[in-house]
Amino acid sequence: MTAVETTAIADFFDEDLAPLVRRMADRPRSEGGGGDDDSREIRAMVWEGLVGLGALRASHTVRLAELLGSVLYQGPLLDTLTARELLRDHDLGQAPVALAVATEPWTDQDGAISARRAFVGFAAEVDHFIVGGVGTAGLRLALVRADHPSITMRRYEETSRGEAYEVEFAGTPVAAWAGSSAEWEAALANARVRQAAYLVGLAQAALDHAVDHAKTRRQFGQPIGKFQALAFRLSELSMHIDATRLLVHDRDAAAHAAANLAAASDLARTVTTRTMQVHGAAGMRSDNDAQLYYRRAAAESVRLGTPSQLRCEGRETR
Repeated sequence: MTAVETTAIADFFDEDLAPLVRRMADRPRSEGGGGDDDSREIRAMVWEGLVGLGALRASHTVRLAELLGSVLYQGPLLDTLTARELLRDHDLGQAPVALAVATEPWTDQDGAISARRAFVGFAAEVDHFIVGGVGTAGLRLALVRADHPSITMRRYEETSRGEAYEVEFAGTPVAAWAGSSAEWEAALANARVRQAAYLVGLAQAALDHAVDHAKTRRQFGQPIGKFQALAFRLSELSMHIDATRLLVHDRDAAAHAAANLAAASDLARTVTTRTMQVHGAAGMRSDNDAQLYYRRAAAESVRLGTPSQLRCEGRETR
């Protein structure tokens, strides 16, 4: 993504839209699987805006992912970018796609698949799924239409009030086969680098939120940011964010994708925990973004593997 493209999308997330984007997936349980009309309109507007600004054609998707993380974007864009890498010869148009890939057995018979996949992001708002499963020939990936009646889904109400679903495919026709196992490994590495960049953006936004609070919250007649203990802690977090950003934006980041994502996941959890501590009890209020950064970091830091799993993978590939 060029500097011009990045600036255009950053301008799109202006001071009016950014707060809405931060909370567009943070909805009460009573809304069920579909969300309310305002949420649907915001989500549709954000998708159309990003597509119109060229997000699906971005030349530097890592920069894009970091920008999305800074506004806590919740939507299928990052999954769609991965899907387009796997389906370079298939015209997806501007359709959003969700990944439902697992190294678990599935049934693949007569051009139809049956499988159950957990924690599929944004399943209720996509046109296609890429479903992965293991059979006698190893891992295979299939593109299926999301509107087929053989597909059922259930939103996880207990998971960060976000957009994760259990999706069941019961004899769902395959629209296209999506790449080999080796192609999936390459696409997964790129997806993990983007997810790491997203977490860096999230961590930076959380730190900025903490710094703003430290400048305005006063104790003993002065802002709490003037106390050396807190100032040093915030400076240390800033240093760790900068260091992780260098790892994520390195030209060879994909070769160390698992390790980089593990580092970014730990970073996001640490920074958002410290942000909560800086805000104290006020950070737990529903109208305070501190708790939102904290909860989103908890969900996003395990989306493509837990830190312990990622570190094990990294050691195996050395």
